[in-house]
Amino acid sequence: MIKLLADEKSVYHLQEHAIIEKEDGTYEYVSWDSKDDKLSWIRGKAIIMEDVLGLTSITSEGEEKDMDTQLELKYELNQLPAWDKTKYYCVIAGAQFGSLLKCCDTGDFVKKGEEEYKTIQDRLAPHGVKLFTE
Repeated sequence: MIKLLADEKSVYHLQEHAIIEKEDGTYEYVSWDSKDDKLSWIRGKAIIMEDVLGLTSITSEGEEKDMDTQLELKYELNQLPAWDKTKYYCVIAGAQFGSLLKCCDTGDFVKKGEEEYKTIQDRLAPHGVKLFTE
């Protein structure tokens, strides 16, 4: 078990993220990255908007001390139950912009020209979120 998540009761695997369901019904996420041959992590708030999980503001960050490689991390994340509460997810930068809309089950990008993209963008508008692409 990933020590950073050991005290959490409800933790899910979403691609390269761990999603934490808090007892009060709110959500947080943890993501890892390799920097200078070391794993580091960030933790932030997550919100559900319609069928999209938005990964929002970072609340803390640090260096991973219990694992050395992405392979170890991937193994540990795959031991968690899969996230199935939304169909899509995206990173929300700032207060209102979401980018890189992805499917939760495959991690594939939903491309701007696809009908699905337009539908999701319309659903997010009432939440004040506008999707943008690179």
